[in-house]
Amino acid sequence: MHIPERWQLAYLDTSQNSEQLYGHFLTLPKNNFSSLKIKTMLQMKNNINFFALISILFLFSCNQSTTTSAKNDMDTTSTVTGKDTSSEFVYNPAMDPLTVGAAFSKKLGDTLNMKMFEVTIKPGDSVAIHTHPDHSFYVLQGGKIEVNIQGVGVKIFDLKPGMGWISGPLTDFGKNIGNTTVKWLEVDVYRPRGK
Repeated sequence: MHIPERWQLAYLDTSQNSEQLYGHFLTLPKNNFSSLKIKTMLQMKNNINFFALISILFLFSCNQSTTTSAKNDMDTTSTVTGKDTSSEFVYNPAMDPLTVGAAFSKKLGDTLNMKMFEVTIKPGDSVAIHTHPDHSFYVLQGGKIEVNIQGVGVKIFDLKPGMGWISGPLTDFGKNIGNTTVKWLEVDVYRPRGK
């Protein structure tokens, strides 16, 4: 039997830039619309099989993670326990750090119940007793300070640039006992308290 030139016998093989459908032999028309239709159908079938396989693998991996997640439920967050003073804080403008320590503080912002300021304490300078709401510090210039925290006692801190911490409300006073000027950025948060 003679096959016209416009038709050819092709082995479908993707590794050689032609079409493949599970190694079947097909007679494809050359430069014909039906050839394009067959190629599209073959590609769609391959895509469907691929997505079905990916879906099955995804579902299997999701099932695996739920069975092993129970082992990983341990909380690794470190916390410092102590007396919770968050509900005891009462704002007193006379004890505000910006009021008491005005000579050492430069206000950078005061909005949305948050005050941001820079504190600079030279060697030998002391800051009188004052009360902080929730607050955070970020050390810009390090040094050695002595802080007397109400209810805790005297603590000496050797501050390094880049150090920071977050604290709840407290009352304290302090002194620069080192040889260098200490500077930090402080943010005080005045938030409503539960009763």
